Amino acid sequence: MDYSTLPDENQYIEYKKNSTSLSKDVWESIAAFSNTEGGIIVLGIEEKKVNDKSQFIVSGVTNMHKILDEFWSNIDEILNVNTLQNKNVQVVKVGKKNVIEITVPEAKINQKPVRANGTPYIRKGAVDVKAKGEDLKMLLINTATNLDTNVLHNYWIEDLDKECIEEYRRELTAREQYRSYKNLSVEEFLKKIGVIAKDYDGNGEYGITIGGLLFFGDNNAIIHKFPYFQLDYFDQSKPNVERWLNRISSVTDNLNIYSFYRRAMHTIRMTVDNHFELDSKMNRKDTAGAMIVALREALLNMLMYANYYGKEPIRAIAKVNYYEFTNPGKMLVPVETFFTTNHTSSRNPIISKLFVQLGESERAGHGGEKIYESALVNNYRKPKITSNYEGTKLRIWKVDYADSFSGQIISDRERLILKAIVTSEGQEMSHKQIEEETGLSRTKVDSSLKELISKGTVIKIGKGRATKYGIHQTKEQLLALAQAMPNIIRRKLSKYVE
Repeated sequence: MDYSTLPDENQYIEYKKNSTSLSKDVWESIAAFSNTEGGIIVLGIEEKKVNDKSQFIVSGVTNMHKILDEFWSNIDEILNVNTLQNKNVQVVKVGKKNVIEITVPEAKINQKPVRANGTPYIRKGAVDVKAKGEDLKMLLINTATNLDTNVLHNYWIEDLDKECIEEYRRELTAREQYRSYKNLSVEEFLKKIGVIAKDYDGNGEYGITIGGLLFFGDNNAIIHKFPYFQLDYFDQSKPNVERWLNRISSVTDNLNIYSFYRRAMHTIRMTVDNHFELDSKMNRKDTAGAMIVALREALLNMLMYANYYGKEPIRAIAKVNYYEFTNPGKMLVPVETFFTTNHTSSRNPIISKLFVQLGESERAGHGGEKIYESALVNNYRKPKITSNYEGTKLRIWKVDYADSFSGQIISDRERLILKAIVTSEGQEMSHKQIEEETGLSRTKVDSSLKELISKGTVIKIGKGRATKYGIHQTKEQLLALAQAMPNIIRRKLSKYVE
């Protein structure tokens, strides 16, 4: 941290004076950071009024060893889960003063909720608050891996959409391993696929599972149990249309998860440009197919991992340059591994099973690799995913990196330079290479690169004559690129193999 210009407190930074002893709220901040997205607590920072304005200054810790001893001797007593190691607590010299930095990692799913003196806390903006009511409910739901397995009372087959069930049965029994399901009664069929289950934790009777209701239920029956249930797809891909070209919504139609998925996926397919490329043998390469697979995986991921107890809608939107998929519920796998992991952790195992049985999903619904691979095949801007306490958002671009800035404050010259870098070998170019590729003068390239670097779009790599310029990428994008490299190499080699 740069102590010459201290940033204000925010969701990830908390300051405490604590010059001679630990205050109680240190533990509350640790619990809050552990339950949300992690953060840094700095002891030895004081808030003072300077010219009628609040300003943080380094006041220092005067009894450093006493505070550290107090910290480590109490942490296991006060916190129900200790996520900190020695490396997370560091003494930093700032001028002639010492401060203590406590870097708090986010707790693992099975460690939450973290409590301080028996109370769970969460971080909201720059404030630690007790997790109670809706906040506590959301905290517990975000850590659950079986939200849809409970058996409902007073719900039965008449509360399900029979047409959806029969359409699903036709699709399922078209697959060899499920052909024996053709002649089952409706009740036996629903038991086989997990929609009806025995209430092992209750009275032992059979009933409709939560996942079964959400997947096949009549919309009115779903709303009775889940009053905020809302699935939306908007086609906003034409900028000259005031609201949307098309809308598919459970608000206006009698839709459950299955019927929404079928309609939305059919409509999304229609928005994909059916362009193609030729390989080295002049055969057509179906690049549109890779995009359709990516969008299917994104839609499935949104539906399979959503928190249906949340108040926010579950929404897919086709924009001019990208698609966006949003759902309540924090991801159960780390964001940085989404595009590379083979591991899945389902929030809704019944809903996931119903999709997987149909063969609809790559690797049990976690198609992050396919989503990233589509960007590589089509030379599109790399996808991006964010996930926090409030929800998850995935953006899949349908244009290259340079064109993704259309409509934003970026000049034609800057876009030309971005195109040159993105399409270059390794996506890195020297100043001279950019000049040669774009035909721009050294002065124009220099001024444009400075603008792109200031916007955080381009990064400078190396020094002196070895300096090159590349595209800024997130950690998860870099990990995905590293994993995808063998496939990229194979594609390049195939050009030279008959």
